[in-house]
Amino acid sequence: MRRLSILVIGLMLASCGEPERARPVAIAAHAVRAGSEFDGIGKITLFQGESCASQIMFVFHAARSASAGLRRDESGSISMAAPFKQSKILTDAARDDRIVHVWGKWRRGKASGCSYVEATEVETQKSFW
Repeated sequence: MRRLSILVIGLMLASCGEPERARPVAIAAHAVRAGSEFDGIGKITLFQGESCASQIMFVFHAARSASAGLRRDESGSISMAAPFKQSKILTDAARDDRIVHVWGKWRRGKASGCSYVEATEVETQKSFW
């Protein structure tokens, strides 16, 4: 009976926690020239929340990048859009928590200070585990 009481109390406490809310991608302090090249390796997640441009569907979390003038928020996130073919690869990578290599171009959204990467080529990195 005592074990059951402890279990019930534990479940009640665990259910009181709030789920983590999606944070919007913030705008970085330095500017990136629209049309400049992007080349980065990292993880991808689906964009949750309201973006500054309707094309943005992903958030890129850079592990390392060869892109000059990388525009990120404090958490290292980069807003990303992609055409259908690349979007499918990115969606699968987000679902499977895979690392991707993304090439693309920086674009400017309609909102002031809104920049994002339009993926032109995406490659899933091979995992050794």
